[in-house]
Amino acid sequence: MIRPTRTSGGIAALALALAVTALLLENPAAAFAAGSLALFLLWRGWRFESDLAAAATSLEVIRTVDRTILRQGTAATVRVQINLTVPPGMDIRVRDVPPAVAVGDAPPSPPGRAVTYTIRLMAPGETSFGGVAIEAADTFFTTNLVCRRSGAPQIRVFPAGTVGDGRGRGAGSGDTEVDRRMAISGQSILGFRPYQTGDDPNLIDWKITARRDTLYVRQMTGLEGGAPLIAVDLPGRAGDPAAFARFSMAVSGAVEGAISARDGCSLLIVAGPEIVRFLPRTTEIREALAALGGLAPLEPRAPLYRAPGPTVLAARARVPRQGRGEEETAYLARLCGALSAFAGENPALFAAAVRTAFSVAEAREVRVYSLLPPGDRSHLIQLAGEAKIRGMRVVLKAPAGTGTLPGVDTVEAI
Repeated sequence: MIRPTRTSGGIAALALALAVTALLLENPAAAFAAGSLALFLLWRGWRFESDLAAAATSLEVIRTVDRTILRQGTAATVRVQINLTVPPGMDIRVRDVPPAVAVGDAPPSPPGRAVTYTIRLMAPGETSFGGVAIEAADTFFTTNLVCRRSGAPQIRVFPAGTVGDGRGRGAGSGDTEVDRRMAISGQSILGFRPYQTGDDPNLIDWKITARRDTLYVRQMTGLEGGAPLIAVDLPGRAGDPAAFARFSMAVSGAVEGAISARDGCSLLIVAGPEIVRFLPRTTEIREALAALGGLAPLEPRAPLYRAPGPTVLAARARVPRQGRGEEETAYLARLCGALSAFAGENPALFAAAVRTAFSVAEAREVRVYSLLPPGDRSHLIQLAGEAKIRGMRVVLKAPAGTGTLPGVDTVEAI
């Protein structure tokens, strides 16, 4: 819809004043002048819309993207040149409209000038550009118009960094370090930490050092480390969609890095005390992407509400009774008897399922990805407990400030 400028507003006000004067004083000259000004504004509005329609018809978009198949969250560089015929007396500026799932905007520019800008695609799937936005103005009117027909090229976004056939490594995002193959097969980067006296200078990562302005070294996995198990804790539907998008990106990047650097990983997806998907020891990135595809927040159907497993109950049943009073000793005896009986009868289905998954995965490290929302975290405590029983290293990947869990060896922010 066209909007009047200050000039049009002033002419309209003058026409209204002349019309009021003609009515009050019965002055034909004032009526003629008011009608002439009104007809002039109507003609200028029609002329403006006709010129704008002609300019939109001549629209030509030359748009190129450095990568049309890329990883979710990866930066893509767009170069666009928008050509159209500018009618005389009209000022036009054009702006490219990025895909709806993209973060980043194109700057407005005159027609015919090439513009380069950067976007990040934050959702997986196939997407296209939203078209071209036209800002047009002349002395009397102004408007904004979006032409949706110019959406090429199509962009395909994978949740992890792969190329179209699913076998390439893809590209990492600009702010994330990915695992890289080392000279010794089987050894890869486990993480990064600040440099300490006595560390091997060859392990200094100069890219992160330059970014953080302090020395950082790479933490290497051992040759016998084996493929990791990545456990994903799906949050409930009441969470923040943006936080879940970042969470999905972190999980996808971890799976990609584990498969690329360690020749395989296992994937365990849980929603409360329920295993949603389990993919043991896969080396195919396409298979891992299929397991991760379509993940969404999911409400647990049977929360544990801090129900301990048989191992915890058995440990509590062995509470020492020495040095206590007679009544306290009698109470502990009855309590330990009840706990022992319950530990033997409790099926602990989730703990048993996790134990089976750990046995099949044969991993020495489990990386637990969770948003750690407020509420019941008993299933994560049981998962970490089963891992410690098997002697596995437990790494918790959670947003900063959300806390930790019992039995976790390391907490890393995502």
